[in-house]
Amino acid sequence: MMQQFADARRFFSENDWRTILARMNARDTHPLIQFIKYGICGVGALVVHQAVWTACSTWLYPAIDSSLPKEVRALNSMYNNSIAVVFSTFFAYVTNVKWVFEQGRHHWVKELFYFMLVSLLSFAAGLAAGPFLIHKYGIHSIVAQGLLVVVSVAVNFVCRKFFVFKG
Repeated sequence: MMQQFADARRFFSENDWRTILARMNARDTHPLIQFIKYGICGVGALVVHQAVWTACSTWLYPAIDSSLPKEVRALNSMYNNSIAVVFSTFFAYVTNVKWVFEQGRHHWVKELFYFMLVSLLSFAAGLAAGPFLIHKYGIHSIVAQGLLVVVSVAVNFVCRKFFVFKG
């Protein structure tokens, strides 16, 4: 692992920006660069998810107002996350296909199904944890959102790299 970091550091220090960007945009890039690209797409999906969740939590199903009972915040947060995941998963699929992973392990319909399935499974794990922590320990909704993100990122990358796409 340390050797991979050393190789990546050497690549970035020995090349100009044009070469670095060309390598970043290549599909057959170093796994560390692929993870960085995945992270960039993930940040975009996170921004989409949080924007939709915040909008829904403000206007559709209130979940941010701490004056609401924790049971209401937990339930509303779950509803809002369920809406937001549709938008963020679509964004993630498009950006992962266009920039990060190579298609072809499965027919595109099956690939999209597996992509959505992996997203929903990791989302369900994080979604179950959030309301539990809000209800059981009274933690703030924003902290529960952070935990949802951590769980989802780890599960999604591993499953997408080794199960959904060619790699």
